[in-house]
Amino acid sequence: MRHPLLPLELQILACAVLAAFLAWVLRLVRAQRLSLRDSLLWLLSTGAALVLTLFPGLLQALARALAIEVPSNALFAAAILYLMLNVLSLTIALSGSASRARRLAQECALLRAEVERLRADFAGLTALKQ
Repeated sequence: MRHPLLPLELQILACAVLAAFLAWVLRLVRAQRLSLRDSLLWLLSTGAALVLTLFPGLLQALARALAIEVPSNALFAAAILYLMLNVLSLTIALSGSASRARRLAQECALLRAEVERLRADFAGLTALKQ
């Protein structure tokens, strides 16, 4: 008799943890602490992990299709790919935020210089009237 890829107890525990994580991400989105765009990667990856947990045969089929001998190695490869995608997504978001912050700082400096110039002009006009 072959051993199951994922014992039933571990499968139930993994499903419970993934369902709790999915509920937590949805709660963060509803509370507007996490944007829907940023949560998309979390929702998709958690859903994929849940599907692989419910149907471990899919992982074996995926491993066979990719010529990976041990299905757990396919899982680790998928996890590394997921982490790379997540880091890339966060880097893109951080880069955009840094660009916006730099642009706002430049606009603020220009506005501050203009206010100082207007104050100086106003002080000069006030001194001429007296």
